[in-house]
Amino acid sequence: MYETLTEFERALARFGDKVALIAGLEVSDKISPEEAYQQIKELYKELKSIRKVEKKTWVKDTEVDM
Repeated sequence: MYETLTEFERALARFGDKVALIAGLEVSDKISPEEAYQQIKELYKELKSIRKVEKKTWVKDTEVDM
């Protein structure tokens, strides 16, 4: 199942796992809400950059198909 995922889809799955972990740490008072927010914000920036790179390949693939 996971071998057919794109790089973005794998990154999205990792993002979800990491956010769940960070949320758990924040709920259990291991990290502050601000620290949790900053960590998730950084993860989201990384995810957006991966999506941006992959989106460029989507456009190229569409142009080839035409």
